[in-house]
Amino acid sequence: MLAIASEPVFVLADTAMIGRLGVDPLAARSIASSLIGGIYWVFAFLIFGTTTLVGFHRGRNEPEACGELLVHALFIALAGGVAVALLGYFFAERLYIWMGAGPGVLEPGTAYFRVVILGTPFTFLYFAAIGFLRGVEDTRTPMLIAFAANGLNIVLDYFLIYGGLGLPALGLDGAATARLVSQMLAGSLCAAVVFFSSYTAAYRLDRWRLDARRFLSLSRIGSDLALRTGALRFSLVFATGTVARMGAVALSSHEIALQLFLLSSDTTDGIAVAGQTLAAGHLGAGRAERAYRMGRVLILCGAVLGVLFGAAYFLLQESIVGFFTRSGEVEATLAGLIFVLLAVFQPINGAVFASDGFLLGVNDTRYLMRAMLVGALGIFVPIAWLSLREGWGLRGIWIGLSLLMAWRLATNLARFLSKRWEPLLSGQGPR
Repeated sequence: MLAIASEPVFVLADTAMIGRLGVDPLAARSIASSLIGGIYWVFAFLIFGTTTLVGFHRGRNEPEACGELLVHALFIALAGGVAVALLGYFFAERLYIWMGAGPGVLEPGTAYFRVVILGTPFTFLYFAAIGFLRGVEDTRTPMLIAFAANGLNIVLDYFLIYGGLGLPALGLDGAATARLVSQMLAGSLCAAVVFFSSYTAAYRLDRWRLDARRFLSLSRIGSDLALRTGALRFSLVFATGTVARMGAVALSSHEIALQLFLLSSDTTDGIAVAGQTLAAGHLGAGRAERAYRMGRVLILCGAVLGVLFGAAYFLLQESIVGFFTRSGEVEATLAGLIFVLLAVFQPINGAVFASDGFLLGVNDTRYLMRAMLVGALGIFVPIAWLSLREGWGLRGIWIGLSLLMAWRLATNLARFLSKRWEPLLSGQGPR
């Protein structure tokens, strides 16, 4: 859980430091964050899919199969990472124009995006390795790697953005450089752990023979997860592009609220990851009732954590907003309905993320994909479009996001309580 939480904590610190540079730099970073997040999380199957498949084979006591899956996931990570880095670098400006970036946002944002996107191969390598480590129930190593990479990022952020220790004050360019260095460190540390640590010897990672069956198993679970995550991230990117057309103040306000939303969601994902790993182990052993009992506890814990986040946002609203920005316009935009929705929906969000983790662990990815397509493209995107067309503004965007989370809670709980996922625990393996 700590490893998951370290990423949003870093993002919040990064957002706060850039926010103090002014509205335009934060708006430029907001577009980059939306685009890069959308691209990266389409490849999140390298984490979640690898965790489920490795956990399944670990439950069946098949260590060599776990190692084979990691090797194939690493191959996809490196090939996909290089392709994304090259395409992102050359199409950066076009992407910013497509997102509706204004004159004060386009140039600095494009430069920031081009530097950060070059770290994609290292990030995808990190995804695959973390998925493997979670699958074999090693959560300590990912935590240490996350702390090292994100800690270095925060330190470099401060000195490269504002200057110090003989380093120049580079502003937004400094933040991009710090992010790239941290990506390279995370990927390199993961490579060192999986290939040079003695405890991974049982998984026979020295064998690099590629097998179409392993690519097929990854592609099956990966296609469902890619479509599911792609629909969600597309809707968030679409919303960011819509907000960008409302002006830099609205975009900066949206970025702050969204990062607070992601802080709670990614922290709850720490619970969900544990649930996914345990559920995948039950998948391998065919223990349906034990998985169901574990899932009930998991969802309850997610909801309780959401209550804590919601209470904190309610009580500390003024201090939280003041931490990110000195702009009175941004503070006024966030006040009222947007922050109320952010706080009130935290218990719902917590239950959603926890139940997501369980359903991922039992390999119910097809259902998750279909439910997300309806919610993201059928509910959130139309409301985001109407928010600009009908003048609902940023409030309309956040009403749409809240309705999306309500839809996800209803569909996830219905699936969990129906136990229609039980056949996936038959011991036949992932689809």
